[in-house]
Amino acid sequence: MSGLNYADHKTFSKYTLKWKELHFIKKNIKKREFVRWFRSQYDFIICYHGCRPKDVSEYYRKGFFPSNFPETMQAFEQLLDDTGYHFPYDVSHVLETYQGKTNRFVYVILDDEDFIDRAPHYIIYGSETMLSLAENVSPTIKTRLRNTGIPTIFHLKVPLARISDCELVSLYQQIVSSNGSMEQRRLHIFSNYTIIIEPSLGADCIIGHSHPTDLLYDQHARQYYQNKTARCCACST
Repeated sequence: MSGLNYADHKTFSKYTLKWKELHFIKKNIKKREFVRWFRSQYDFIICYHGCRPKDVSEYYRKGFFPSNFPETMQAFEQLLDDTGYHFPYDVSHVLETYQGKTNRFVYVILDDEDFIDRAPHYIIYGSETMLSLAENVSPTIKTRLRNTGIPTIFHLKVPLARISDCELVSLYQQIVSSNGSMEQRRLHIFSNYTIIIEPSLGADCIIGHSHPTDLLYDQHARQYYQNKTARCCACST
């Protein structure tokens, strides 16, 4: 999916991992040695963040931050007003569910294809917290979320110094348990792999972005969805 050039022997990514590297790790690196070895070999790891911003360029200015619950509720209440919803509601349990999670960490993944076939809701609806609020109040809000902003996948070159050891430990198991063709091994290693970063991630990590136009299945609306906006003001000319 990605057409970006990640050519850099100090960068670990799905699109640059070669058979020789994979074979060396499986044959020579023990689990207890992996994190130290990995950090000695690589400086960066390619990650992705999916969202639906109104202004893509804002991320290039400010970077990525956890959810701010007061701001999220203010935006949600504005959505209720915009859609004419004026009934009583209680979403305290929703915020309790995400307390210490979305309002504390930034989440990135190792495979951009996951936003197409595994978790498209991030680019269809944007904020997971906002989507949960909408699901607990009114389906009309979900429709509004699905039509606000631009589905975007940010491509990030994250310094390993920003990633904790515990976030890398399971990567070793993914590598040593991978089998089959190189394509199958890459899928096994990178797909469905989330990295948690605290407390934020700077804009200097962004190396590009894309606006997928693939036909996606929206399980929340039980229908297909396709983005029609392939470019934005932040796209390079």
